[in-house]
Amino acid sequence: MEYELIREIINPCAGDRRPEVLVSDVENGDLDTYVRNLFAGQEISFTKIEKPSGSVVYELATGELKHRLTFTP
Repeated sequence: MEYELIREIINPCAGDRRPEVLVSDVENGDLDTYVRNLFAGQEISFTKIEKPSGSVVYELATGELKHRLTFTP
């Protein structure tokens, strides 16, 4: 399945409350594996939210950075 990925990177220590936003297209059938591979080698735990619209949102943290990944079909 093809998704539009909106990746928000939030650095609370930088003093800027606006996240860095990256947009890309992703073709993948297993989003959990995609997210784990994206952060391979880093300790992560994530919260997965499946929206009624079909979008899937992952919220996770790596060190000081927080990430929100929104996959929209």
